[in-house]
Amino acid sequence: MSDLGALPVQAYLTACLLAGVIGLWLGRVAWRERDQPGGLEVALYLLCGGGISLLYALRIAASGEVAMRVALNLATPLVGALPVLWILFALAFTGHDRWRTENRIVALATPAFVWVLLAWSSATHRLARGPVTPVVDGPFTLLGYGLGPVGGAYVLLAFALCVAGALLVVDLYERTGNRYRLQTFVVLLGTLFPFLAGVATFVDVGSYAHLSWLPTAFVVHGVFLYGTVFWLGTLDAAVVARDTAVEVMQDPVIVSGSDGRIRDLNPAAETILPSDAVGSSLSEVFPRLETGVEHPIAIGDRQFDIQENPITDPRGTDRGHVFLLRDVTARERRQTELERREAELERQNERLEEFAGVVSHDLRNPLAAASAAVELARQRGEDPDGALDRAANAHERMDDMIEGLLALATAGETVDELDRVSLDGTVRRVWSRLETGEATLRVEGDATALADRDRLEQLLSNLFRNAIEHGGDDVRVTVSVAVEADGVAVAVGDDGPGIPPDERERVTERGVSLGGGTGLGLAIVGDIVEAHGWTLSVGESDAGGARFVVGGMEVADP
Repeated sequence: MSDLGALPVQAYLTACLLAGVIGLWLGRVAWRERDQPGGLEVALYLLCGGGISLLYALRIAASGEVAMRVALNLATPLVGALPVLWILFALAFTGHDRWRTENRIVALATPAFVWVLLAWSSATHRLARGPVTPVVDGPFTLLGYGLGPVGGAYVLLAFALCVAGALLVVDLYERTGNRYRLQTFVVLLGTLFPFLAGVATFVDVGSYAHLSWLPTAFVVHGVFLYGTVFWLGTLDAAVVARDTAVEVMQDPVIVSGSDGRIRDLNPAAETILPSDAVGSSLSEVFPRLETGVEHPIAIGDRQFDIQENPITDPRGTDRGHVFLLRDVTARERRQTELERREAELERQNERLEEFAGVVSHDLRNPLAAASAAVELARQRGEDPDGALDRAANAHERMDDMIEGLLALATAGETVDELDRVSLDGTVRRVWSRLETGEATLRVEGDATALADRDRLEQLLSNLFRNAIEHGGDDVRVTVSVAVEADGVAVAVGDDGPGIPPDERERVTERGVSLGGGTGLGLAIVGDIVEAHGWTLSVGESDAGGARFVVGGMEVADP
């Protein structure tokens, strides 16, 4: 072993004592904050390193062999614990807490425990250490000993654990963001000291072959770990969050630690929060961003839904929270516009209902009186030129218009309840209620569908009236019922003159009449179809007349 130079006894003792005091003091400070991820391991590492350094100083300064042997034996379990504490810290620091199970911790600690027991009893078997004898090395009197087979194996295991921990940190350095590369770099820099000291210990360099710099190097390493955990801030929540919220996410991601402070922001979040948000209290930077907040929330001119997920370690300890903000600005604008349109539609429906009431009450009463007067005059034979007949026809037309307006007022209302309807029976029942003259009906097929019974009958009645009005009293109407992939389809065709192709798309518009009608019958059909969520197509029948196909009716369960 070597010291890398010839130093006075006082200088080397001072370095060991100072390192020991610093290690024990920082270890005590870290112990009070051991709930931080990796904090417990750092506290124990510093306490062990400080203890080793002080005991090593005692070995150098002691004049008796007994005192040196006691110091050596007291330092042995502390030395055995350091590699285990380092790998446990590396796992916690890099976000691999799931690997820190009780069984694995016991497996890691068992070799160290066995080595300590064998080292203490090496005088009887020499498995861990060779013969321990005082060695005079310049101004120093040290205990010299070789390594037994178990001791050599444990040294290799200790170096393997140190290398494994370092590789975990290197991997974290490569995959984490630039903000956290400082922490990983500091940890790696501190790890160099015990590695270099270990090499200098086992390779004879310098003037004193039995002098070791490892005790001091352990404390220096612990100081670097302390600075990373308690000054720079560990990656705790941020490391775990990076696995689910990568830098390229379009949605803002905010990560807070268990202390309520912001630990990380992805680029999307940086655009909506202050530049100094990282490290600040979450409640100060963004008071509304907390568990239980009502959604959505407004940030500037944008709206966000918040998904909050806790970060816990395998022991259930709270390590922080991840807040995922989803931009719902467009959705909220659409919702606002929809609500505005619904309100406007409701106002229009209210006005339409008022209008329908006025039509029903204020127009029907005088119309009934006029119709009665015309009929009385006709009975008295006071219609030499047919004027009364024309008046009666006008009254009948006005009555049809009133009926159409009243039906139109309710045709497009939302369908709340659906009835099981036999289409064959409904078609024949509606046809039987109409004045069909010489017109004929043929029904092909049958099915049971779900529909508002009254409005379905209104739809069929209007289609039949349209066929008779335009096809003549002897028109032949064919109704076909078929079950298709998207539901039941009902087709109503006739052998009338048909509808020109350029007029088929507008025949269901209000006020559009191709043959002198009111222009409301087919508009009511369109509203009823829309209210049910069905489809309506207009085409040409096999007989050359008009053909209306109502599709998408839901099939009723048997």
